[in-house]
Amino acid sequence: MRVVVRTGQTELPQDVLAALVAKFTSAFLETRWAWPRRFSEINPYAFLLTDPRAPELDTAELGRLSDELHVHLFGKSDESEVTILLFEGPDETLDDFATLDAEGVARAMTDPSAIPPGARLSRIGPDGTRILTPPDQAAATAAPSAAAPSAPPPERAPNIEGVQGVYYAGREVFVADVISCTPVDARTHFSLVDGDEHLPEEPDVFDAACVIAAMRLLAESPSQTPLYLPVSFSTLMRPTRRAAYADMIAILPLSERRRLAAAVYDVPRAPSFQALTQLREALEGRFGAIDLRTSDPAFEIDQLASRAVTSVTLVLPAAEPERRLAVMRRFAARLPAYRRRRIWPGVTNIRSARELKAVRETRIPFLTGPGVCRMQTVPVGGRPWSADLLPVE
Repeated sequence: MRVVVRTGQTELPQDVLAALVAKFTSAFLETRWAWPRRFSEINPYAFLLTDPRAPELDTAELGRLSDELHVHLFGKSDESEVTILLFEGPDETLDDFATLDAEGVARAMTDPSAIPPGARLSRIGPDGTRILTPPDQAAATAAPSAAAPSAPPPERAPNIEGVQGVYYAGREVFVADVISCTPVDARTHFSLVDGDEHLPEEPDVFDAACVIAAMRLLAESPSQTPLYLPVSFSTLMRPTRRAAYADMIAILPLSERRRLAAAVYDVPRAPSFQALTQLREALEGRFGAIDLRTSDPAFEIDQLASRAVTSVTLVLPAAEPERRLAVMRRFAARLPAYRRRRIWPGVTNIRSARELKAVRETRIPFLTGPGVCRMQTVPVGGRPWSADLLPVE
């Protein structure tokens, strides 16, 4: 696979551009090109893709790479273009194509004679379709024993991006937003603030999609209030996935660190010191705040050092109303411990006016959930909002 970025599209130095392309593409493939499929970097613009299960590569996931890399490098501008090429041919020709300079790649895209016999070059469309490049290469590149034509790739479902506001009850103002990203064909919307039944089925894919959504929001939203990005605790704790997460979040701009926060979900009742150390090492370089989201009201706050994280948020359970209120009050009873540790407490998955009233009476400062703010298309952070007018629809 070859990523083509035309010279002159950006003012970035070529070495910086190459590093960004390599880092983002590796992070994308790590989350989308799932095992047992494999990939390896040949150079910053070229990657070797393999799939031991199939006679031909399924390009459905690759269709998204050009758009997402385009947004990362150039924002929403239509003046630039990122092209994804797929070169398929004998092993001895792969390195030759991977090391072609820009002029050589441009020639291969227009001249069938520049493609070795038995190989083919395709441009991958946004929907994952293969477009022969050049269109008349078929006769010139036909192999004596060509593989059977592949079935058309399945249609890729687009994502619906959204945010839900974080409400600071003490001043009746929204102070941040939690990002979400849901495929249109998902059985339900994905959300960190609407309860465990709305958690994503594939956490690493969800988290990666939210990183891309964050890049768009940073470019489009003038607000300087924080954006919370989902991070799966259990996935991040797996050594085989930690490096992929590091690459994934490395595309976030350092200049926006104060505006970016990590909403770490599926956190256990008593995360170990080693786990928290690994968590901070992985996240602090790109996030100015870290929130731990737990379903256990008896979360072991006393085991955390002072300011070990920014906040801890209780996720109310899917249960009867009285049970949910009891869980919230049990969490609130430990507020003095949170003050001693200088760690902010919060409650999410608030669903009703009764729960909103009860949680405000406990003086838990930060509130989220469908009873506070439903899914929005633009951030609400920074808006004053009377508690009597909640939720934001």
